[in-house]
Amino acid sequence: MKLLSVLSMHQRLILVFGAIALVGSCLAGLVLFKVLSYEVRHQETTEVQGKVELITHLAAIQENPFDVGAFQKSLANLLGEHEYLEVWILDPQGSVIYGKPFPAERYGVPNGRFAFDMPDGRRLRGLGTKIFLDETLNYSLVVATDTKRGDKLLYAFGVTLLAVCLAWVAFVSAFATWAVRRSLSSIDRLSNQAAHIGLQDVSVRLPVESVDIELRNFATAFNHALDRVQDAYRRLEGFNADVAHELRTPLANLISGSEIILGRPRSTEELRATIISNLEELESLQLMVSDMLFLARADSGAVAAELTLTCIRSEVGTVLDYYEAVLESADVRVNVVGDADVLVNARLIRRAISNLVSNAVKATPQGGRISIEIHSDLESVHIKVRNHGPVISEENLPRIFERFFRADSSRTQRPQGHGLGLSIVSAIARMHGGGTFARSGDDWTEIGFYIGRNVMTQ
Repeated sequence: MKLLSVLSMHQRLILVFGAIALVGSCLAGLVLFKVLSYEVRHQETTEVQGKVELITHLAAIQENPFDVGAFQKSLANLLGEHEYLEVWILDPQGSVIYGKPFPAERYGVPNGRFAFDMPDGRRLRGLGTKIFLDETLNYSLVVATDTKRGDKLLYAFGVTLLAVCLAWVAFVSAFATWAVRRSLSSIDRLSNQAAHIGLQDVSVRLPVESVDIELRNFATAFNHALDRVQDAYRRLEGFNADVAHELRTPLANLISGSEIILGRPRSTEELRATIISNLEELESLQLMVSDMLFLARADSGAVAAELTLTCIRSEVGTVLDYYEAVLESADVRVNVVGDADVLVNARLIRRAISNLVSNAVKATPQGGRISIEIHSDLESVHIKVRNHGPVISEENLPRIFERFFRADSSRTQRPQGHGLGLSIVSAIARMHGGGTFARSGDDWTEIGFYIGRNVMTQ
């Protein structure tokens, strides 16, 4: 296994194909060799059995059973010159009356099928039986064939089969090398294409139509990942630019205010007013940094913790109590509809509702009306804030949850904050397994979020 782990995919595939070809050819060769060996031995046995039947028949038709000489002559005419065949006939006393000397003292007179080695080194396979020349006398007949002929055939077949197997393995390995290289060329093309992807050109994508179908899903998924990376990189660039822009103004105010104060001697009251103004700017910067850190944690995949069963209508009431003075000053009326109990982080949900109410109050003209609706289903709880006022354009509506994004100034009657409020709403919704939505009509705008009922906890 360690060896396979250090090999390349190309080498592993060739090795696997070669091993399959080797094992397959060996099994096929073994089966063929066993079948041929069985047939060779069967033919030898059949030949011997045929000779035994002929000799037995010849003995049965002898006119004079005691005329051994005539029987030997008839037997010699029947068998003729047979290079691989040996025949022995032994009388009842065990003496050979026909054939070469038989080593009966060594092997005994066989009865039935047998195989033994002759003193001259030959391996014989044959059949022993009894023949009756009259009612009282019986002779032993042994017919055997030399296995040398079959052994030569099997040896030649085995050598040829081995050569064929080796040639087949070599051919399969060579073909596998070509096929694997051709098949993996798509991966090489994808690798070369991926090597050209960089920050200078993040729009480069892997080809999908021109690759094998097995790699098409991979290329598609990789391209989708690149789309997400490109989108994250674009948003990061925009975020960095927005942060620099948002920080530049308060820092410039702090620097210019300090330079003016230091330009000449100032009274205690002037110094105090400058310090208070700088403190307000620093508090705004601190709030912005805190919000950005919260958004960074949300973007890193943080989920809501410290969940409790919370009454959403009660949290809306708490937020409205906080904005009571602002609502009275703006002569804005608020109507709350619906209720739901759900397992959430109450502090985060209260913050999200507060940001929505704050955004609606800023966009609602004097004497306007705000409606807060809460409704739930089996899977989620929806909270939406609807206000009457200027319309958000179609091109700006999908972007209102982006960081530091502000719609046209005509919508915001009383601009405050630093443009992270709705981004925080979106982050809180994601931390609770939900999302956000926004719609806008002729004289109304509806912005809200939904949270899942099955929230994952840390």
